[in-house]
Amino acid sequence: MTTQDTDPTAEFRKNQSWLYDSKAGGYVRKTAIGLLTLLIGSFILFPLYWMVVTAFKTTSEIQQIPPTVFPNDFSFEGFRLVIESSIQAGGYAGVVQNLFGVTVTSAIDINLLGLVLSSLKVAVGAGVIAVVLGTGASYVLSRRDFRGKNLLMSLLLASLMFPGTAIMVPEWELISYLGLFNTHLALVLIYGAMTAPFVVWLMKGFFDDFPDSILEASRIDQCTPFETFWYVLVPMARNSLIASFIFAFLLAWNELVFALTLLDNSKFTVPPGLLTFVQGFNTQWNVVAAASIIVSIPVLAGLAYIQRYFVQGLTGGAIKG
Repeated sequence: MTTQDTDPTAEFRKNQSWLYDSKAGGYVRKTAIGLLTLLIGSFILFPLYWMVVTAFKTTSEIQQIPPTVFPNDFSFEGFRLVIESSIQAGGYAGVVQNLFGVTVTSAIDINLLGLVLSSLKVAVGAGVIAVVLGTGASYVLSRRDFRGKNLLMSLLLASLMFPGTAIMVPEWELISYLGLFNTHLALVLIYGAMTAPFVVWLMKGFFDDFPDSILEASRIDQCTPFETFWYVLVPMARNSLIASFIFAFLLAWNELVFALTLLDNSKFTVPPGLLTFVQGFNTQWNVVAAASIIVSIPVLAGLAYIQRYFVQGLTGGAIKG
């Protein structure tokens, strides 16, 4: 018997590739991957960088042609105007004057703090609804067999493929019929319904992989199905629940079309509220950028704190189902 017949690497050695099997090829691959990563990272991060540097520019510098990549003179004018606008529109000008002896006046009449509070109320409400409904439904779909189960799962998955604008007209008619037009509750219900199917698929993957021995132990302890779900499964599904809540929260926080259509100026959330800073040719882009940075701080701080739960929750149930 020849060596070629017994050596499993003989065929590989006959078809070696310079790019993968030589030292020079390794350098080329690493360089190409590094350049591609740098290009993609720059493409993703450059808009964020431009927003930050624009917030620290003066209006005159923003209008320069060609534009400056880095501020020549750092200016907090945009942040000052945003804060003054929020103090005046929120009715806190008298409080500031009494406490600090400073008179606050602003030509911009937008309450940024009110926008953030409205978005928090809507996003938290939508997240709670999506998690409660989606978790309960996923537990039933995972642990019970019934007719039409696979069809129902397929319909839930298909619902995630439809853009929100495709159902704008029937949603508007339904909200008007229920008398919820220009209310935050309308957005909470819509966003919760939009994200619940994702929660179902994510949590079903977790419940499918849950050890049967733990469920059997709870039955031996004479736990009802609800007690098993509430006292056994839910605490152990904490990471997946947090991941589901974050997904629903971010969708509700960033959504523009429904909020712009169903609310007026007094009830705006952050996305349509930021849009009111854009005033055609008179737009102060440093103010828009500063407001965008300020409203991003609460979300970034929260995500930084719970990001490990988010990653663990996604990997614990999202890839199986």
